[in-house]
Amino acid sequence: MPSVATSPLAPRYSRPAGDIVAARRASGIAWARVEDGFHVANRDGVFLGYLDREADGTWLVFDGRSTRVGRGAGLREAMDVLIIHHQRAEQAA
Repeated sequence: MPSVATSPLAPRYSRPAGDIVAARRASGIAWARVEDGFHVANRDGVFLGYLDREADGTWLVFDGRSTRVGRGAGLREAMDVLIIHHQRAEQAA
């Protein structure tokens, strides 16, 4: 299974693991497990997106408009994809 960094469906990024951990802590995103295999994210009451686990155990990542923005091999990786997606969107704005 390709990692999120090499998946053709994932946004391209290259950050050292330490930077990703720092980004996760600084993101201010609150995660909630709605049910097994389905997590949602919000920040300051704004819906940011959700993660949906597939039958093979990978996670699909969707933004707040239900647009698929990537995938992760595991839950943490999928969370990172959504965090980085939002950081890039904020930087572009």
